[in-house]
Amino acid sequence: MALGVNYETADGGDIMPIIKYDSRSGRVQRIDRVDGDSNSKIVEITKTFKALFDFENVETGFIEFATGGAPSFSVTRLADGKPAVRPTPAHKAGVRIMVKLHKDCGGDVRELASVAKAFLRGIDELHNAYLEGVKLPANAGKLPVVVIKDTIPVTSEGGGQKSTNYSPVFDIVGWAPRPADLVYVPKHAASAPAHGARGAPHTGSTQVGAPPPAAPPAAAAQANDFG
Repeated sequence: MALGVNYETADGGDIMPIIKYDSRSGRVQRIDRVDGDSNSKIVEITKTFKALFDFENVETGFIEFATGGAPSFSVTRLADGKPAVRPTPAHKAGVRIMVKLHKDCGGDVRELASVAKAFLRGIDELHNAYLEGVKLPANAGKLPVVVIKDTIPVTSEGGGQKSTNYSPVFDIVGWAPRPADLVYVPKHAASAPAHGARGAPHTGSTQVGAPPPAAPPAAAAQANDFG
């Protein structure tokens, strides 16, 4: 429970591109916007999934994924030690983290957020592994390269019905320096910029500021081929 998320009990700006973990099927999907915000294309990336996870700036708190509307976030950066406030009963405990996809599954920076208990179990175990790995001198200043090596079925019962979801088994297969384009963009105002943060504090939808400086050729190549 290093993330401090309770998954055992029920509970206007530019948009950051996202990936989703579907706990009902145990699959990872890249959501690509088409024609602005009006349409989106779902791209299956489960078999090729590999990404740098920005655990330095992982956010926890409460999220509502309203049907037919934009998600509502009330999250804070875990490293800041300030608990988030639950705005409504519809908001559920969740996690939000930014990842840099490997070139084989997209190559860009994406937001990954979920309130699914099956997902939270997996990401909590991954965070525990990160906390142990980052202690090693060789991993100082680096981020974990993560794959999904398996999924575990989790069966639950309620209302006379039985359902099965799939918890991801993440695996850290390497460590790599932070790429220039993996820049933390908070959902809410922060008292001070976190490592890699840019722009003025703000609230509401994730806003994307000015592009970061271009990485030197060698660094750019390393970031694109991490792990």
